[in-house]
Amino acid sequence: MKILNQIGNYLFSFIRIGLGISWLQQGTFKLQAHFTMSGLTEAVVSNTVTPDWYKAFMEHFVEPNTALFNFLIPWGEIFAGIGLITGILILPALLGTIFMNINYWLSNMIYIYPLQLLVAIIILIEIKCASHFSLTNLYFYLLDRTKRIKESKSSM
Repeated sequence: MKILNQIGNYLFSFIRIGLGISWLQQGTFKLQAHFTMSGLTEAVVSNTVTPDWYKAFMEHFVEPNTALFNFLIPWGEIFAGIGLITGILILPALLGTIFMNINYWLSNMIYIYPLQLLVAIIILIEIKCASHFSLTNLYFYLLDRTKRIKESKSSM
């Protein structure tokens, strides 16, 4: 049973890192391409597949705040990617990616987002395994190890 746990730790950590790389690539691409929401909001509002309530959100909230979203979207993707790759703040990074995926899907931008959403939900379900190999766990491991070394030296 221990071998299955170890395999799960490796597998879900690997999947988490892959998802993080995907988000990091998308965010850096948008940043380098000078991503803008201005034409995108018009396309979403004129789309017949997008729900009306989401069209109203895009038209009345996103459109007036285009500069804010031009900043938030690429940097949100970059920070979510870094969080997933390093294993630092995995839960907020996963929740952020799920939120972004749902928004992209509602905007009728079906690209890789449904697959990313599925993977993020699976990682969220197996977050303990997915966070096994992370910088956070490495930090606590090293902290515990130095504490034990100090204790062993003081007992001599």
